[in-house]
Amino acid sequence: MVSYDKLVDELAHEIKGKKIIPFVGAGLSRNLGLPEWDVLMARVAEDLDIEPDILALHGDFLQIAEYHIICHGGSKNRISKIIDRNLRSIEVDISASVAHKCLIDMKFPKIYTTNFDEMIEMAFRYHKEPHYTIATLDDILEAPDNITQIVKFHGTLDLDETLVISETDYHNRLDMEGPLDIKLRSDLLGKTVLFLGYSFRDLNIRYMWSKLFRVMQENCKAYMVTMKPNYVFDTVYGKKGMKIICLDSDDFCADFTAFMEDLRDRVLRD
Repeated sequence: MVSYDKLVDELAHEIKGKKIIPFVGAGLSRNLGLPEWDVLMARVAEDLDIEPDILALHGDFLQIAEYHIICHGGSKNRISKIIDRNLRSIEVDISASVAHKCLIDMKFPKIYTTNFDEMIEMAFRYHKEPHYTIATLDDILEAPDNITQIVKFHGTLDLDETLVISETDYHNRLDMEGPLDIKLRSDLLGKTVLFLGYSFRDLNIRYMWSKLFRVMQENCKAYMVTMKPNYVFDTVYGKKGMKIICLDSDDFCADFTAFMEDLRDRVLRD
């Protein structure tokens, strides 16, 4: 087994060489107090006048989101507003997030995120770092050169039609033919993915990995930072090119932040 130090040094070397594209999940913002996805889906259930625990017995989060959309005539507007209202109701001190500052300090040309929140964009604005957010084909065409692109791979709450939030949305995106999918294919050429802020139980990981594996096939390479060892996950995904950096942590926020600082320091080291 490759040691933690060797893996992180290898990752830092690839970041220095602009070979890494980070995919950022909700874990990056956990220390900011944003509601977890189960809390947001509970609000969606309440909007349907159904007890969240009862609805959860009948479907997972993707199915619950789809049920809400169907109940509202196929429109995502109402569910988008529920999620938006709950995310933006939290007072956030982005200056306190060391993890976000470390992400910025590593100067990634592109950052992909499946998050609906705007914490990454907020951090770039707070630290006065140039960036450009991409969620549509027009955004891709108008993106300026030489500044960090923040790609909202599952869409933005400002544009309901871009949201990837239901089971059907996930299935439809597997065809890899949308504008952001085509951009991803191009961006991945010669690059390696770094998954940050995801759990090995997170559907996004399995979904994203299936997409990446289809695009990159035998050249599919990725790193993933995990909190706890999982020999099933390590074996299944390790066989397909994923390198696992396990922090073996009992304190997610503290240990994930410490990892981000350690990685940033290695990247910036002469």
